[in-house]
Amino acid sequence: MRSTSFRLTVVGLGLAMLSGCFGGDGMFRDRGQDYRRAKLSAPIELPPGVRSDTLDDQYVVPGIQNHKPLEGEFEVLRPEPLAKNVGTAEVKIQTLEDRSWILLDGDPNQVWPRMRVFLGRAGLEIAKADGETAIIETQWRDPNGDGASRERFRFRLEEGVQQGTSEIHVLVQINGNERWPTKSDSSERQSQMVRVVAQYLADQETAGSVSILAQRKDGQGKIFIEGGEGGPDSRHLRLELPVDRAWAALGLALVKAGFEIEDERREVNKYWLTYVDPEAEQPGWFARTFGARRNGLSRYVVEMQEVGPEKARIYLNYQKGRRLREAERERLLTRIMGYLY
Repeated sequence: MRSTSFRLTVVGLGLAMLSGCFGGDGMFRDRGQDYRRAKLSAPIELPPGVRSDTLDDQYVVPGIQNHKPLEGEFEVLRPEPLAKNVGTAEVKIQTLEDRSWILLDGDPNQVWPRMRVFLGRAGLEIAKADGETAIIETQWRDPNGDGASRERFRFRLEEGVQQGTSEIHVLVQINGNERWPTKSDSSERQSQMVRVVAQYLADQETAGSVSILAQRKDGQGKIFIEGGEGGPDSRHLRLELPVDRAWAALGLALVKAGFEIEDERREVNKYWLTYVDPEAEQPGWFARTFGARRNGLSRYVVEMQEVGPEKARIYLNYQKGRRLREAERERLLTRIMGYLY
Protein backbone atom coordinates (compact mmCIF):
# COMPACT_ATOMS: atom_id res chain seq x y z
CA MET A 1 0.00 0.00 0.00
CA ARG A 2 2.85 2.37 0.80
CA SER A 3 4.59 1.51 -2.46
CA THR A 4 1.47 2.35 -4.50
CA SER A 5 1.09 5.67 -2.72
CA PHE A 6 4.69 6.54 -3.48
CA ARG A 7 4.28 5.83 -7.19
CA LEU A 8 1.15 7.98 -7.40
CA THR A 9 2.97 10.83 -5.68
CA VAL A 10 5.84 10.64 -8.18
CA VAL A 11 3.46 10.56 -11.14
CA GLY A 12 1.52 13.50 -9.72
CA LEU A 13 4.72 15.53 -9.30
CA GLY A 14 5.78 14.60 -12.84
CA LEU A 15 2.47 15.80 -14.28
CA ALA A 16 2.70 19.04 -12.32
CA MET A 17 6.19 19.64 -13.66
CA LEU A 18 5.06 18.90 -17.22
CA SER A 19 2.15 21.31 -16.93
CA GLY A 20 4.54 23.98 -15.63
CA CYS A 21 6.99 23.41 -18.47
CA PHE A 22 4.63 23.25 -21.40
CA GLY A 23 1.47 25.11 -20.40
CA GLY A 24 0.69 28.83 -20.60
CA ASP A 25 3.72 30.90 -19.59
CA GLY A 26 5.75 27.92 -18.40
CA MET A 27 9.47 27.37 -18.68
CA PHE A 28 9.39 26.57 -22.40
CA ARG A 29 7.06 29.18 -23.83
CA ASP A 30 6.03 28.72 -27.44
CA ARG A 31 7.82 31.43 -29.43
CA GLY A 32 6.61 30.24 -32.83
CA GLN A 33 4.29 33.24 -33.34
CA ASP A 34 6.53 35.95 -31.85
CA TYR A 35 7.66 37.23 -35.22
CA ARG A 36 4.07 38.10 -36.14
CA ARG A 37 3.67 40.28 -33.06
CA ALA A 38 6.99 42.07 -33.52
CA LYS A 39 6.94 45.88 -33.79
CA LEU A 40 9.32 48.32 -35.38
CA SER A 41 11.77 49.77 -32.90
CA ALA A 42 13.03 53.34 -32.91
CA PRO A 43 16.31 54.03 -34.73
CA ILE A 44 19.45 53.92 -32.63
CA GLU A 45 20.32 57.36 -31.27
CA LEU A 46 23.99 58.23 -31.35
CA PRO A 47 25.69 60.70 -29.04
CA PRO A 48 25.90 64.29 -30.31
CA GLY A 49 28.58 64.75 -32.92
CA VAL A 50 28.76 61.06 -33.79
CA ARG A 51 27.63 59.93 -37.26
CA SER A 52 27.78 56.52 -38.89
CA ASP A 53 26.42 55.66 -42.32
CA THR A 54 26.65 51.94 -41.50
CA LEU A 55 23.63 52.25 -39.23
CA ASP A 56 21.34 53.49 -41.97
CA ASP A 57 18.85 51.18 -43.66
CA GLN A 58 20.45 50.01 -46.89
CA TYR A 59 17.50 47.95 -48.12
CA VAL A 60 14.23 49.49 -47.07
CA VAL A 61 11.09 47.41 -47.57
CA PRO A 62 8.38 49.64 -49.12
CA GLY A 63 5.42 50.13 -46.81
CA ILE A 64 7.00 48.36 -43.86
CA GLN A 65 6.29 51.33 -41.59
CA ASN A 66 2.54 50.71 -42.01
CA HIS A 67 2.54 46.95 -41.70
CA LYS A 68 -0.12 45.15 -39.66
CA PRO A 69 0.15 41.68 -38.09
CA LEU A 70 -1.91 39.00 -39.80
CA GLU A 71 -4.89 37.63 -37.95
CA GLY A 72 -5.09 34.07 -36.70
CA GLU A 73 -2.46 31.39 -36.30
CA PHE A 74 -0.18 30.50 -39.18
CA GLU A 75 0.18 26.76 -39.84
CA VAL A 76 3.33 25.50 -41.50
CA LEU A 77 2.60 22.16 -43.18
CA ARG A 78 5.24 19.47 -42.99
CA PRO A 79 6.59 18.44 -46.37
CA GLU A 80 5.24 15.07 -47.45
CA PRO A 81 8.01 12.45 -47.77
CA LEU A 82 8.69 11.18 -51.26
CA ALA A 83 6.44 8.16 -51.81
CA LYS A 84 7.29 6.72 -55.16
CA ASN A 85 7.87 3.05 -55.85
CA VAL A 86 8.94 3.54 -59.43
CA GLY A 87 11.38 5.91 -61.02
CA THR A 88 14.49 4.14 -59.67
CA ALA A 89 15.43 2.08 -62.74
CA GLU A 90 13.52 -0.95 -61.45
CA VAL A 91 11.87 -3.72 -63.43
CA LYS A 92 8.96 -5.40 -61.66
CA ILE A 93 6.55 -8.21 -62.47
CA GLN A 94 2.99 -7.36 -61.45
CA THR A 95 0.34 -10.06 -61.00
CA LEU A 96 -3.44 -9.88 -60.76
CA GLU A 97 -5.34 -13.17 -60.61
CA ASP A 98 -4.07 -15.21 -63.59
CA ARG A 99 -2.54 -12.24 -65.44
CA SER A 100 0.98 -10.88 -65.14
CA TRP A 101 2.82 -8.04 -66.83
CA ILE A 102 6.10 -6.11 -66.59
CA LEU A 103 6.39 -2.65 -65.05
CA LEU A 104 9.50 -0.59 -65.71
CA ASP A 105 10.75 2.98 -65.93
CA GLY A 106 10.71 4.81 -69.25
CA ASP A 107 8.05 5.91 -71.70
CA PRO A 108 6.88 3.39 -74.33
CA ASN A 109 8.95 5.18 -76.97
CA GLN A 110 12.05 4.42 -74.88
CA VAL A 111 11.14 0.80 -74.17
CA TRP A 112 10.20 0.07 -77.79
CA PRO A 113 13.77 -0.19 -79.20
CA ARG A 114 14.85 -2.29 -76.22
CA MET A 115 12.11 -4.81 -77.00
CA ARG A 116 13.23 -4.95 -80.63
CA VAL A 117 16.75 -5.78 -79.47
CA PHE A 118 15.45 -8.48 -77.11
CA LEU A 119 13.46 -10.21 -79.85
CA GLY A 120 16.50 -10.24 -82.12
CA ARG A 121 18.72 -11.77 -79.46
CA ALA A 122 16.05 -14.31 -78.49
CA GLY A 123 15.76 -15.48 -82.10
CA LEU A 124 12.08 -14.52 -82.38
CA GLU A 125 11.25 -13.28 -85.87
CA ILE A 126 8.97 -10.27 -86.05
CA ALA A 127 5.83 -10.67 -88.12
CA LYS A 128 4.34 -7.25 -87.37
CA ALA A 129 5.47 -4.12 -85.53
CA ASP A 130 2.83 -1.40 -85.21
CA GLY A 131 4.15 1.81 -83.65
CA GLU A 132 0.72 3.43 -83.48
CA THR A 133 -0.65 0.76 -81.15
CA ALA A 134 2.78 -0.20 -79.71
CA ILE A 135 2.25 -3.89 -80.53
CA ILE A 136 4.87 -6.37 -81.72
CA GLU A 137 3.83 -9.79 -83.03
CA THR A 138 6.22 -12.67 -83.73
CA GLN A 139 6.19 -15.37 -86.39
CA TRP A 140 5.01 -18.87 -85.59
CA ARG A 141 7.80 -21.04 -84.18
CA ASP A 142 8.28 -24.69 -83.25
CA PRO A 143 9.47 -24.65 -79.62
CA ASN A 144 10.37 -28.36 -79.46
CA GLY A 145 11.60 -28.82 -83.01
CA ASP A 146 9.48 -31.92 -83.58
CA GLY A 147 6.61 -30.31 -85.49
CA ALA A 148 4.10 -31.37 -82.83
CA SER A 149 3.14 -27.84 -81.80
CA ARG A 150 3.77 -24.22 -82.65
CA GLU A 151 3.49 -20.94 -80.79
CA ARG A 152 3.73 -17.19 -81.28
CA PHE A 153 3.78 -14.14 -79.03
CA ARG A 154 2.28 -10.66 -78.99
CA PHE A 155 3.96 -7.92 -76.91
CA ARG A 156 1.87 -4.83 -76.12
CA LEU A 157 3.45 -1.72 -74.64
CA GLU A 158 1.37 0.90 -72.88
CA GLU A 159 1.85 3.74 -70.46
CA GLY A 160 2.10 2.81 -66.80
CA VAL A 161 -0.06 4.27 -64.06
CA GLN A 162 2.75 6.60 -62.95
CA GLN A 163 4.08 9.18 -65.37
CA GLY A 164 7.28 8.10 -67.11
CA THR A 165 6.67 4.34 -66.73
CA SER A 166 5.64 1.58 -69.11
CA GLU A 167 3.90 -1.78 -68.95
CA ILE A 168 4.62 -4.77 -71.18
CA HIS A 169 1.80 -7.29 -71.62
CA VAL A 170 2.44 -10.68 -73.21
CA LEU A 171 -0.10 -12.80 -75.10
CA VAL A 172 0.72 -16.40 -76.08
CA GLN A 173 -1.06 -18.38 -78.81
CA ILE A 174 -0.50 -22.11 -79.27
CA ASN A 175 -1.59 -24.13 -82.33
CA GLY A 176 -4.37 -21.71 -83.26
CA ASN A 177 -5.47 -20.03 -86.45
CA GLU A 178 -4.38 -16.55 -87.52
CA ARG A 179 -6.80 -14.85 -85.11
CA TRP A 180 -5.33 -13.92 -81.73
CA PRO A 181 -7.16 -15.17 -78.62
CA THR A 182 -8.42 -12.76 -75.96
CA LYS A 183 -6.19 -14.39 -73.31
CA SER A 184 -3.10 -16.58 -73.46
CA ASP A 185 -3.60 -20.23 -74.35
CA SER A 186 -1.04 -21.14 -71.67
CA SER A 187 -0.68 -19.07 -68.50
CA GLU A 188 2.47 -21.04 -67.65
CA ARG A 189 4.10 -20.20 -70.98
CA GLN A 190 3.03 -16.58 -70.59
CA SER A 191 4.62 -16.38 -67.13
CA GLN A 192 7.83 -17.90 -68.48
CA MET A 193 8.07 -15.29 -71.23
CA VAL A 194 7.28 -12.46 -68.79
CA ARG A 195 10.14 -13.60 -66.54
CA VAL A 196 12.57 -13.90 -69.46
CA VAL A 197 11.78 -10.43 -70.79
CA ALA A 198 11.89 -8.88 -67.30
CA GLN A 199 15.27 -10.46 -66.59
CA TYR A 200 16.70 -9.22 -69.88
CA LEU A 201 15.47 -5.66 -69.32
CA ALA A 202 16.74 -5.66 -65.73
CA ASP A 203 20.20 -6.72 -66.92
CA GLN A 204 20.46 -3.93 -69.47
CA GLU A 205 21.32 -0.33 -68.79
CA THR A 206 18.44 2.04 -69.33
CA ALA A 207 18.65 3.11 -72.95
CA GLY A 208 18.08 6.76 -73.79
CA SER A 209 17.19 6.19 -77.41
CA VAL A 210 13.85 7.58 -78.51
CA SER A 211 11.91 6.13 -81.42
CA ILE A 212 9.30 7.84 -83.53
CA LEU A 213 7.38 4.61 -83.11
CA ALA A 214 5.16 4.05 -80.08
CA GLN A 215 4.63 7.81 -79.69
CA ARG A 216 1.37 7.60 -77.80
CA LYS A 217 -0.85 10.26 -76.26
CA ASP A 218 0.98 12.79 -74.07
CA GLY A 219 3.02 10.60 -71.74
CA GLN A 220 1.11 11.80 -68.66
CA GLY A 221 0.43 8.42 -67.08
CA LYS A 222 -2.94 7.09 -65.93
CA ILE A 223 -3.44 8.73 -62.54
CA PHE A 224 -4.43 12.33 -61.86
CA ILE A 225 -5.49 14.59 -58.99
CA GLU A 226 -8.44 16.75 -59.94
CA GLY A 227 -11.58 18.37 -58.55
CA GLY A 228 -12.47 21.58 -56.78
CA GLU A 229 -13.52 22.82 -53.37
CA GLY A 230 -15.92 20.60 -51.42
CA GLY A 231 -19.20 19.04 -52.51
CA PRO A 232 -19.48 16.19 -55.00
CA ASP A 233 -16.59 17.66 -57.00
CA SER A 234 -14.14 17.68 -54.09
CA ARG A 235 -10.49 16.81 -54.64
CA HIS A 236 -10.11 13.21 -55.77
CA LEU A 237 -7.94 10.82 -57.78
CA ARG A 238 -8.84 9.69 -61.28
CA LEU A 239 -7.54 6.33 -62.48
CA GLU A 240 -7.69 5.26 -66.11
CA LEU A 241 -7.69 1.54 -65.37
CA PRO A 242 -10.20 -1.34 -65.47
CA VAL A 243 -12.16 -1.29 -62.23
CA ASP A 244 -10.87 -4.68 -60.99
CA ARG A 245 -7.27 -3.65 -61.41
CA ALA A 246 -7.94 -0.19 -59.97
CA TRP A 247 -9.45 -1.78 -56.84
CA ALA A 248 -6.50 -4.15 -56.39
CA ALA A 249 -3.95 -1.38 -56.95
CA LEU A 250 -5.77 0.89 -54.48
CA GLY A 251 -5.74 -1.70 -51.68
CA LEU A 252 -2.00 -2.28 -52.09
CA ALA A 253 -1.29 1.46 -52.23
CA LEU A 254 -3.25 2.16 -49.03
CA VAL A 255 -1.19 -0.36 -47.06
CA LYS A 256 2.11 0.92 -48.45
CA ALA A 257 1.08 4.52 -47.73
CA GLY A 258 0.69 3.77 -44.01
CA PHE A 259 -3.05 3.13 -43.70
CA GLU A 260 -4.42 0.26 -41.64
CA ILE A 261 -7.47 -1.33 -43.28
CA GLU A 262 -10.24 -1.84 -40.73
CA ASP A 263 -12.76 -3.18 -43.22
CA GLU A 264 -13.28 -3.42 -46.97
CA ARG A 265 -16.44 -4.03 -48.97
CA ARG A 266 -15.95 -4.80 -52.65
CA GLU A 267 -19.71 -4.71 -53.24
CA VAL A 268 -19.79 -0.98 -52.38
CA ASN A 269 -16.16 -0.25 -53.36
CA LYS A 270 -15.21 1.18 -49.95
CA TYR A 271 -12.27 0.89 -47.56
CA TRP A 272 -12.52 1.92 -43.88
CA LEU A 273 -9.09 2.99 -42.68
CA THR A 274 -6.98 4.13 -39.76
CA TYR A 275 -3.98 6.34 -40.45
CA VAL A 276 -1.00 7.06 -38.22
CA ASP A 277 0.96 10.18 -39.09
CA PRO A 278 4.53 9.13 -40.06
CA GLU A 279 5.89 11.78 -37.69
CA ALA A 280 4.26 9.93 -34.78
CA GLU A 281 5.82 6.54 -35.54
CA GLN A 282 8.53 7.10 -32.90
CA PRO A 283 6.65 8.17 -29.74
CA GLY A 284 8.51 9.90 -26.94
CA TRP A 285 8.59 9.09 -23.24
CA PHE A 286 5.25 10.73 -22.53
CA ALA A 287 3.50 8.88 -25.40
CA ARG A 288 4.96 5.53 -24.40
CA THR A 289 4.00 6.06 -20.75
CA PHE A 290 0.51 7.50 -21.08
CA GLY A 291 -0.60 6.28 -24.54
CA ALA A 292 -0.69 9.77 -26.07
CA ARG A 293 0.25 8.29 -29.45
CA ARG A 294 -3.40 7.35 -29.93
CA ASN A 295 -4.07 11.05 -30.46
CA GLY A 296 -2.24 10.81 -33.79
CA LEU A 297 -4.75 8.34 -35.22
CA SER A 298 -7.28 9.48 -37.78
CA ARG A 299 -10.02 7.37 -39.33
CA TYR A 300 -11.02 7.70 -42.97
CA VAL A 301 -13.23 6.07 -45.57
CA VAL A 302 -12.07 5.70 -49.17
CA GLU A 303 -14.64 5.17 -51.90
CA MET A 304 -13.93 4.16 -55.49
CA GLN A 305 -16.56 5.10 -58.07
CA GLU A 306 -16.61 3.51 -61.50
CA VAL A 307 -17.33 6.18 -64.11
CA GLY A 308 -16.47 4.25 -67.26
CA PRO A 309 -15.18 0.92 -68.62
CA GLU A 310 -11.59 1.93 -67.76
CA LYS A 311 -12.02 4.93 -65.52
CA ALA A 312 -12.51 5.22 -61.76
CA ARG A 313 -12.51 8.02 -59.19
CA ILE A 314 -11.20 7.71 -55.64
CA TYR A 315 -12.63 9.91 -52.87
CA LEU A 316 -11.26 10.31 -49.33
CA ASN A 317 -13.26 11.53 -46.32
CA TYR A 318 -13.38 11.21 -42.56
CA GLN A 319 -15.53 8.49 -41.06
CA LYS A 320 -18.77 9.47 -39.27
CA GLY A 321 -19.44 12.52 -41.42
CA ARG A 322 -16.69 14.82 -40.13
CA ARG A 323 -15.58 17.48 -42.60
CA LEU A 324 -12.11 16.92 -44.07
CA ARG A 325 -10.08 19.99 -44.92
CA GLU A 326 -9.07 20.23 -48.56
CA ALA A 327 -5.39 20.72 -47.66
CA GLU A 328 -5.36 17.49 -45.66
CA ARG A 329 -7.34 15.65 -48.33
CA GLU A 330 -4.90 16.67 -51.05
CA ARG A 331 -1.88 15.76 -48.90
CA LEU A 332 -3.18 12.23 -48.25
CA LEU A 333 -4.35 11.71 -51.83
CA THR A 334 -0.91 12.73 -53.04
CA ARG A 335 0.62 10.18 -50.70
CA ILE A 336 -1.70 7.43 -51.95
CA MET A 337 -0.99 8.47 -55.53
CA GLY A 338 2.73 7.89 -54.96
CA TYR A 339 2.13 4.21 -54.22
CA LEU A 340 -0.34 3.47 -57.04
CA TYR A 341 1.16 1.51 -59.90
